[in-house]
Amino acid sequence: MNATLIRSNTKRALPEGPIVFWFAAIVALTVFSIDAFTSLDIAVAVFYVVVVLLVASSGSDLAVMGATVIVAMLTLAGFLISHDSDYAGGAIARCVLSLLAIGSTSILSLRNLSNTARLLEQIDMLNLTHDAVLVVDLEGRVTFWNHGAESLYGWSAEQALGQRIHELTQTRAALPLDEIHAKLLDSGSWSGELQRVRRDGRTVTVMSRVAVWRDAKGAPRAILATNNDITLQKRMANEIEAQQAELRAAIDTIPGMVWSASGDGDVVYVNRRWQESGVDTEGRGADLWDAVVHPDDLGAMRRDWLDALRSGSALDNMSRVRQRDGGYRWMHIAAEPLRDADCAVRRWYGVNTDVEARKRAEDALTRSEAFLVDAQRLSKTGSIGIEAVHGKMIWSAEAYRIFGYEPSPALTPGLALILERTHPEDRRQVEIAHGAAMATPLVDLKYRLIMPDGELKYVHYVAHSGPPLSTDLNYVGALMDVTSSQRTQEALTRSMAELAHATRMTTLGEMAASMAHEVTQPMAAVITSGDAALRWLGRPEPDIGEVSRSIGQMIHSARRANDIVRQIRAMARKRPSALSRVSLVEMVEEAVSMMAPELVRHGVICEVQPPPDAIHVHADSVQIQQVVVNLLLNAAQAMADLPGKPHRIVISISAPREGSVDLRIEDSGNGVPEDVRERLFTPFFTTKTNGMGMGLSICRSIIEAHGGRITLEDSLAAGARFLITLPLDAEKKENNP
Repeated sequence: MNATLIRSNTKRALPEGPIVFWFAAIVALTVFSIDAFTSLDIAVAVFYVVVVLLVASSGSDLAVMGATVIVAMLTLAGFLISHDSDYAGGAIARCVLSLLAIGSTSILSLRNLSNTARLLEQIDMLNLTHDAVLVVDLEGRVTFWNHGAESLYGWSAEQALGQRIHELTQTRAALPLDEIHAKLLDSGSWSGELQRVRRDGRTVTVMSRVAVWRDAKGAPRAILATNNDITLQKRMANEIEAQQAELRAAIDTIPGMVWSASGDGDVVYVNRRWQESGVDTEGRGADLWDAVVHPDDLGAMRRDWLDALRSGSALDNMSRVRQRDGGYRWMHIAAEPLRDADCAVRRWYGVNTDVEARKRAEDALTRSEAFLVDAQRLSKTGSIGIEAVHGKMIWSAEAYRIFGYEPSPALTPGLALILERTHPEDRRQVEIAHGAAMATPLVDLKYRLIMPDGELKYVHYVAHSGPPLSTDLNYVGALMDVTSSQRTQEALTRSMAELAHATRMTTLGEMAASMAHEVTQPMAAVITSGDAALRWLGRPEPDIGEVSRSIGQMIHSARRANDIVRQIRAMARKRPSALSRVSLVEMVEEAVSMMAPELVRHGVICEVQPPPDAIHVHADSVQIQQVVVNLLLNAAQAMADLPGKPHRIVISISAPREGSVDLRIEDSGNGVPEDVRERLFTPFFTTKTNGMGMGLSICRSIIEAHGGRITLEDSLAAGARFLITLPLDAEKKENNP
């Protein structure tokens, strides 16, 4: 009988006990009545066995023994009543047979109750275990289901009994279930992991141990299984395995050759990166370094490794390590010891980091620094770094040389050392520039230095704010020794002035005939007016009014001649540039007036289009007039060979932009060819047969020296149009904001 059913039936007997006893009592009285008061010659008392069995179903040993005694007494009583004094042998035999049946039934019932009690104790013991214990028949139907199974799967014994275990729990396994069942019957046992679904739908993983119970003949009768919930352990194992796999993958993907060694230095583990060396690392131990380290670096590496092993300190080495292609790359070999509770080194963990790029960068930086030192020495340019808050400075070697100091640990670069070498007249502007460094992103300063031997140097210092996140320097600057270029520029300026003077003299030479004629005219007018005045005075009655008009004409003609001579002398005078506030319109009109004879000789009409308002510039009037005269002369000569066309020059002055004025000179000639435009202002380039090629070059130098520019514009007409742009005078700017 199924143990669980026994347990359940026993529990149900307690509330049904009184009914059973009453039923047994009725059966006993019925049997007694028939046995005692009827004349049947059969063993009616044998039916007292039913009473014993009914009482035995209560599960009480005492009730069975009491019922046995009672029915035995009823049997004897019935025998005595039914036979009076007639005790035949058959009646006695029937009585004895009844008593033997009652006794045998009682003994068997008591033994069955004893076996059932032992079985219930065993079931209670099975229910005390946390493991799920279950029994299924050969068809997989549940015949036993303990409390552990109820707890594990969520189904009670009543719900599980008779169900197919694999259908009830939706069993899944690594192998087919039929294959597992066949192996079980063949070997008698099986163990493995199964996945099952609880009553609440949650999937659990169990470790199942299964055994086959066989009868005395060896035939399989049932299957006993114990299940342990290993869901949490399995999950933890999977997580640990995943973490280990991730750790191995991480170690393998680390951009370095990871390794570990025993306490005595034998390499016992290397990651996948070691495969890149092309060396078989299996079982090499301490000899591994001989196979991977460059022979030239092996000695130093071994010394460092032995020192680390002896002292227990970290390993730090730089060596070249072999690659699969047979080449070598620089690597930083580092290792740290792992110590036990007694501080003894148990293991070493190290990593070889590829520093080939860094090594090359360091070598390149070293070469670059050497090149920079040479370049600074050749270009006479020093570097200066400034931490503006505290005034700390860093000078390059060339900066020390420019300032005339010898680099020394006792010498601290600073503003005081700079001012010590600065020209007294420039010290104030140097102090202001360094003091305002925090307020401006750019410092651009030119000043002079006086060396201890009296040598004068010109320097140009340029600095800009540096990146504060990558360095503690707020400003990075360059100090350039421009003494040679300054002296060259001064010499060039003098040469340009002399060349400009020579050009003016050449221009005057070309204009000499026309100017002589121009001077002759006012002088002839003076003579004519003088003769007329004398005639008016020689009359009997002198006409004083006519005399006065004649004398006025004489004075006007003399002044005209004087102006012409003054202009010629001004153009011919060799003097330094003198800037002043002058009217641009007046300068242009004087230049046109001076060129009038030459323009008339070439048949050129010159028209000046002045602006509505007066325009003043800060300029050297003689130099600006030289530019205008040169352009007018070029235009007149360009139109000289164009018969039949009007010879016209238009000069327009305008101020289209704030702070500047435009002066345009446009002729009606053939213009400038495209292939000539780019070289038009190049020195010594000319399209004239006898030209020097310096006129337009000098014009550009003069205009640029005044802060302006001169260009050749595209003209809608056929001629050439030159645009001169000059800055307005400061006073003009203030009046026209």
